[in-house]
Amino acid sequence: MMRRPMHRRETPAPAWVLLSLLAFAASAASAQSLPDRLKSILASPSATASAIEGGRKISQFCANCHGLDGNSKLAEVPNLAGQNPIYLLEQVRKFSAGERRDEWMEPMIKQLSENERLNVVVFYSSMTVVPAGSKAGSADGQDLFSHRCVQCHGPQARGGERFPRLAGQQHEYIVRSLTRYRNRTGERIAPEMFAMTAALKDSDIQALADFLSSLK
Repeated sequence: MMRRPMHRRETPAPAWVLLSLLAFAASAASAQSLPDRLKSILASPSATASAIEGGRKISQFCANCHGLDGNSKLAEVPNLAGQNPIYLLEQVRKFSAGERRDEWMEPMIKQLSENERLNVVVFYSSMTVVPAGSKAGSADGQDLFSHRCVQCHGPQARGGERFPRLAGQQHEYIVRSLTRYRNRTGERIAPEMFAMTAALKDSDIQALADFLSSLK
């Protein structure tokens, strides 16, 4: 009589093996850079909608300075509405790392988790910017922008992933930022901006701010 082959019982994997696999999967997920995670969110309408709602809740802490919809009510505080999300995320990183200095922004951002940072960036970038300036900019400001700024910030001053949107930005914020770059006060470090602003007079900075703050 032939014996039936005995089936070998599968031994469950030890708990440490399962934990190692889970840890590896979590590590692989976290290895994805924040800019890549942001791009993945923006590529999915449902993920974008979810991030906007998450960011809207977080933005309540920012509204006193940046406004409920990212349009600042304070002349010295920048509009965040309509800003490029990749650019915004990089500024968040710089504040967190101390590469960009501000007594209010640095401690606020350091309290945010990675997911919260992504959400608030998506929220502000999805808002519509309202031009801060009400009067038309001068021809001098437009000429200065065309010769000094357009290569990086674009013909309509809408910026991109590396350079900020300047169209519709707060007048006083532009004046302060350009003056700080020219005077190299240390709040922000950008060699290309140091070079661009080095020869600017105060009147040039005012003309640029008039032009840029009025752009739609």
